[in-house]
Amino acid sequence: MTLVVSGSADDVGTMNASNKAIPFDTETMRIHVGSVFHRLSERVSLESLRPLTLFLGLTGPSFCLAPDAFTPPSQKLDKTVLEKLQARVTLNFAFFLTNYAVVAAGCAIVVALMNPGMLFFLGIVYGAWWLHEYLIHNEIDFFGYNFSRLLSISQRSTILTVLTMLVLSFKCLVPLLSFLAVSGFIILTHAVLRDPTQIESTGPTFNDESDGESSGEEVLVERGDVI
Repeated sequence: MTLVVSGSADDVGTMNASNKAIPFDTETMRIHVGSVFHRLSERVSLESLRPLTLFLGLTGPSFCLAPDAFTPPSQKLDKTVLEKLQARVTLNFAFFLTNYAVVAAGCAIVVALMNPGMLFFLGIVYGAWWLHEYLIHNEIDFFGYNFSRLLSISQRSTILTVLTMLVLSFKCLVPLLSFLAVSGFIILTHAVLRDPTQIESTGPTFNDESDGESSGEEVLVERGDVI
């Protein structure tokens, strides 16, 4: 007796696709990171950087803090609190996005300077990866010995990957968490408490600032109980 097993072409294609390895190298990672930074650079620019007085809610010649610059999104707890909170955070992020990027960059610089050991090991890892890329396309003779053939490309990649993971785990994890905690607390606190209606009444309005931007994006501010 003959047993015939048949399968659809889609099943065969799925099995073949699952057996294929996903290509990934440093060039692919560089392209993806570059595309992310390109998208951010389109929205974050010096033209959209708000003045410090507007960002902090300072008024008058003495630069005093306006009494209504920072207020809670809602004066009472009801079912619309989350809606009001979301509306205010969305407006502030759209209006102060570049300022928040500056705050995050400042926090990153401070955290990095407070951890010189992290910078030292990151420099070593970066130099090792640069040397690895250089040895792929070039040969180095050291006292008549070909240094690039000491280890194969796959062996060097494995060693450098393990080294990178160790440095990220033991030298960068705590500073990264510190950066996320500090910058996230500052940005979210400002986004939640900064009152957009006070910005409209004491400084350049959301609509006026948006009309001057090259992107033409407009942010509307609703008065009343929504904010």
